[in-house]
Amino acid sequence: MNRLKLAVMALGLALSTACSSYTVKTDYDPTITYSSYRTFDWYAASKKAKGKGSGTDPLLDKRVRVVVQTVLEGKGFKQETLGEPDFLVTYYPIFHNRKYRTTTSFGGGYGWGRRHWGYGVGTRFSSSQVHQYREGTIVLEIVDSRSNQLVWQGAAEGALTDLSNPEDAQEQINKAVRDMLANFPPGLRK
Repeated sequence: MNRLKLAVMALGLALSTACSSYTVKTDYDPTITYSSYRTFDWYAASKKAKGKGSGTDPLLDKRVRVVVQTVLEGKGFKQETLGEPDFLVTYYPIFHNRKYRTTTSFGGGYGWGRRHWGYGVGTRFSSSQVHQYREGTIVLEIVDSRSNQLVWQGAAEGALTDLSNPEDAQEQINKAVRDMLANFPPGLRK
């Protein structure tokens, strides 16, 4: 019985750890001279946005914007709201409904015998359950303001998954955005 409890506890710990982790992926245009970038603004605030807004919930929007601005300014970029910035920043969340299956098996048996001969009877029971969760990803994009072309993209897959309270959400979003922007600009200011 103790082994069963231990196995269930280990499975619960593994699943809770797996749900709260994320994977960062980045991609960029290697033909761009990123060292010429000095100023930024939000894409939705730009004339090039053509009425597109983030369309997300306001708390998520505030969390992401604060950390993006903090990280970019920490790397020496300045927000340009009056003139034409060098690059524009946008982000959006993506949510998918996911499933995973858990199976618990247990069994027992007994036997009897004499000398080299014996008999045994055993049985095994299995119980499977399908669990559903909502996986959330943050996608961060950087657009060259002169060409209006995407030049850099980062994604934190799973960063918006299993955020059970505002403190967890703030911590996870801060870490995910910082991890994505660690790779911007490519090859510079690491």
